[in-house]
Amino acid sequence: MKRLLTTLAVAPLALALVGPASQATAPAPPTTIFDVSSLKTGAAPRLAWSETTGSRTTIHAPGGTTTPVAGRMNAFAPMGSGYVVQSFDTTTAARPTTRWVSASGSPGRSSWRTGYGLATSPDGEAVAFTVRRGGVRVIDQDGDRVLRMPSIPSKQFGTPAHVTNGYCKEDATSNGCAVLVNSSRGRTSWYVTSHGIVDETGLKWVSTAKGRWTGGLTKILDAGSCSVMKRGQRNRWRTCDNQFGDISPDKQHVLGEPAYSDGFGPSDLDLLDLRSGALERSWASDRKGTSAVYFDAVWEDSTHLLVVTYQDAEWAIVRLGLDGSMEYAVAPVADDGDMETPSRLQVR
Repeated sequence: MKRLLTTLAVAPLALALVGPASQATAPAPPTTIFDVSSLKTGAAPRLAWSETTGSRTTIHAPGGTTTPVAGRMNAFAPMGSGYVVQSFDTTTAARPTTRWVSASGSPGRSSWRTGYGLATSPDGEAVAFTVRRGGVRVIDQDGDRVLRMPSIPSKQFGTPAHVTNGYCKEDATSNGCAVLVNSSRGRTSWYVTSHGIVDETGLKWVSTAKGRWTGGLTKILDAGSCSVMKRGQRNRWRTCDNQFGDISPDKQHVLGEPAYSDGFGPSDLDLLDLRSGALERSWASDRKGTSAVYFDAVWEDSTHLLVVTYQDAEWAIVRLGLDGSMEYAVAPVADDGDMETPSRLQVR
């Protein structure tokens, strides 16, 4: 009997030392070297994209139609039968000008000297931009209508980050919308609503948002940054490994860009699970400085990304698949010597 008790006591210890098979180290997520020097050319982008040559820009719609726009493109977004366009006059170093243009390139009634960047609603039916003294404006599809939102408490231009929905005018059938805005004066982000509410978001900088999900910076340090992903008012997960990029249309993934921004452009891009922050795939530099850097990373659909790339003095638009595949959506063109991207992808 004594020998039986001893055996039973030792058995759990042995099992604990061995451990269950499920506790084995999980394999590292797959990584693709971000070398776009010799890819095959696939289908054209299924999002709008722009191409700048000299002082003239052309917007290419997914269906193949083109829209001429004056100036060098900073950002644009489809809106109704045309586009909200933010561009620079190439003869001056002034701030960008934002205007609505029709599909034929005819400008709308008004234009504004604005802060940098545009923000859209998830349905693409509203586009926000900022003006002087913290002003916030929204253009929607109802006849080139421009709505004045409450201003953020800043004497400077802000940077718009997100519009909650596509109908911002309050009436019998709509409660209006809210716009998330990053302050360019101090590390504070705000939300302003068509109800007249102005309040801080609790984030230093809103990086991305879609539906009830909002992600942004909580710490900004010389050596990097830390971010949190929120669902509603609840913090779901945190990371100091990435800053957040675009959230996928199906709300399953979020792009993870480097936590520390330095140099000409980022060369590493991570795919993160939106709900947990788990790393699922990476595109990474070869660490020799010969692979690509990227700009304007935007979801084309729920399984593909479009990125503007620079490698070997050439610019291209590359399609990345969640399976690690890469192909040209727009074939490479030579840099004209100024190392400024000739292509932009629509804001969405």
